[in-house]
Amino acid sequence: MISLTVADVDALMSEVSRQSAEVEGLFDGLSEEALLWRPDETRWSISGHVAHLGIVNGAYVSSVRTAVESARGRGGFEGDGPYRHPWITTRFAASLDAPPKRRLKTFRSMVPDPAANPSEALGTFTGLQHELADQMEAARGLDLGRVRFGSPFMALLRFSLGTGFATLLAHNRRHIWLVRETMARPGFPDGRDPR
Repeated sequence: MISLTVADVDALMSEVSRQSAEVEGLFDGLSEEALLWRPDETRWSISGHVAHLGIVNGAYVSSVRTAVESARGRGGFEGDGPYRHPWITTRFAASLDAPPKRRLKTFRSMVPDPAANPSEALGTFTGLQHELADQMEAARGLDLGRVRFGSPFMALLRFSLGTGFATLLAHNRRHIWLVRETMARPGFPDGRDPR
């Protein structure tokens, strides 16, 4: 969902909480073997998908924070909506959502370590989700269509705060879907963590 009015911030924050709970639930009780299992050398493990979200979300949350602080500092960017968003980033956000319509090439800087520590990956993701929710709250009352920031990975791509938030949440949903797909593959270790 791309925010069109200030009231949409609550729905965005609710989606952040929902995604955090879903990812924590997916990790809950799985053995380290299951969390690190890969269907083949070209695909990521559960831990790898979540570590990837940590890499991407960390860079975007930092850019969002800078944009919010700058807009608050300069003033004149307040607005309750309706917000107008750049069409290209609106389409970009939609292209990242679940279920994936096509496999995307990942920039090298976004590729996770195949042996990403599961507890560290989950901790990073969860912490960034809290930071994302904090930035959504900090942006409440700003015109989420006028305040812009550049992609930390593609210099030519500029997001409004609204499309930036939507992109992060869509990308999270994509990888949650891919985690579930990994768990459904033949050969996935079904042993639960004995602890």
